[in-house]
Amino acid sequence: MANTDTVESLRRFIRELNDTWRAQRYEDLASFFHNDVVLLPPGSEEPVESVEAIVESYRQFGASATIHSFTIEQIRVFDFKTVALCQMGFDIDYEIESGRYREHGMEVYVVENSGHDPKIIWRTQVLLD
Repeated sequence: MANTDTVESLRRFIRELNDTWRAQRYEDLASFFHNDVVLLPPGSEEPVESVEAIVESYRQFGASATIHSFTIEQIRVFDFKTVALCQMGFDIDYEIESGRYREHGMEVYVVENSGHDPKIIWRTQVLLD
């Protein structure tokens, strides 16, 4: 049985991550990620590796996109004591040079959770429609 405090703490952690990038506080994003983090972008076979590269991916998206709305749906947490899987549904409406996009998807995070300072070690995004 998952620890309720841990589950709620990780839900807050995921919400804080999203609040941070939405506020364009890119300098604060690194604190959410493990040094050896891996990101697998949607539709890509090539992973993005390193905190710096992942923070830069958020920065580039923020610089090129106008976000009209971003909604977090349910955040589910599967706690395995030292590692947790966090699944977050989202809806986003944004505009970039090539057009306007409305996406419904799911972020999947693997979080190292062995202490009081959780760190994301894996992140991927799946677009659902």
